[in-house]
Parts: sequence; C-alpha cells; structure tokens
Amino acid sequence: MLIQVVQHQRQGRTFIWFEATPKSQETRALLAQFKKGVRSIEKRWKTAAAKVARRKKLAAKRAGKRRRR
Repeated sequence: MLIQVVQHQRQGRTFIWFEATPKSQETRALLAQFKKGVRSIEKRWKTAAAKVARRKKLAAKRAGKRRRR
C-alpha cells in the first residue's frame, strides 16, 4: 500500500492532497477517516471565525452607543 500526502500553502490557505493505492477497503477506510477529520477542523474554523465577527459587531455597536451620550 502506497500513501502519498502533498501539502502546500497559498494566500493563508492550506491545500492537502491525500492519495492512496491500491484502492483496498483498508485504504478507503483510512481516506474516509482523514476526510472526516478535515471536515471537523473546517467546522471549528468556521465557528471560530463567526464568533469573532459577532464579537466585533457587538463591540462596534457598543462603541456607537457610548459616542451618542
């Protein structure tokens, strides 16, 4: 079984290629597990980014109220 991982970064993004041969059940299971892990990391990144955006919006709203007084 040959497993090859190619990773590079461009403009703050990480690209990962994961190839495995031959296409056995074991290899497919490893590939599925890898993809599941990537999806969970992606979900956490998106959640964290949304949280930061909400905090910035709330801080701007609070700052605007302080200026009006």
